[in-house]
Amino acid sequence: MYYLHNFQPYLENRHVYPWRVIYPMQLEHIEFAPITIFYGNNGCGKSTLLNVIAERIGIKNKTQGNSNEYFENYVKKCTYSSSDKMPEDSVFIRSEDIMAEITKRRARFARMKEELLKDDSLKDYGVSQKLYRQALIAPDEVAPDKYAKLSRLSDFASTRSCLASSSADFVSNGEKALEFFRDHLFEDTLYLLDEPENSMAPAYQMELAHEIALLAYRLNSQFIIATHSPFMLSIEGARIYDLDARPARVREWYELENMQTYYQLFKKNADKFEENKLI
Repeated sequence: MYYLHNFQPYLENRHVYPWRVIYPMQLEHIEFAPITIFYGNNGCGKSTLLNVIAERIGIKNKTQGNSNEYFENYVKKCTYSSSDKMPEDSVFIRSEDIMAEITKRRARFARMKEELLKDDSLKDYGVSQKLYRQALIAPDEVAPDKYAKLSRLSDFASTRSCLASSSADFVSNGEKALEFFRDHLFEDTLYLLDEPENSMAPAYQMELAHEIALLAYRLNSQFIIATHSPFMLSIEGARIYDLDARPARVREWYELENMQTYYQLFKKNADKFEENKLI
């Protein structure tokens, strides 16, 4: 689905942000596909370009990226073409947003755990706070008779269940990031994603790339992604703008410098993989 058809960055050589970042790209016209990717090394301006597009098309669900007194003036000079009905719930998700949500969840569950381990009425049952905490956190280390006594407390089972759920939430950032996207990506929506692969292991990046392709090609969502993940870049049918090139231009994923670097590394060490039967 093409909600956003094209975008024309304003090109004028001025030594202020974001003018000085966008101008060297010499990218006069961006034509979008169901999945469009801005590729480039650190500092190439892909996040800035994504931020400019999000601001110009009026995405409401976004946090503010880099900005200054010149940013709004620059954005107004850019032009674009879109469908008559842009999804109202379109969203711009930055890598910082994901980490902020993960941090918020961890803090919330930490507070929950702290509250769950409090029980001022335990002394009425002849149970020590130490024993209660141990039974909640490490029940296998508590003698069966004492655990049975604790189990008769009216709130013990529910507290144990809640604590187990909160403890299970303390998984890796990569796992939480993938869970974040599964909770926030839906059909019939326009998404701008800034390096969504951050903190994800290769297997999780592959899963996310597969879900993005499914949403784009089967469920009418559109994605504009800033990334240098090989798993995102190799999504079949994605249109890739190489922002390292001068002028920036559309290229195939296997033509990109970083992809060539990966290829040379694995080609040089192919015998090691073959000897260990990993391929």
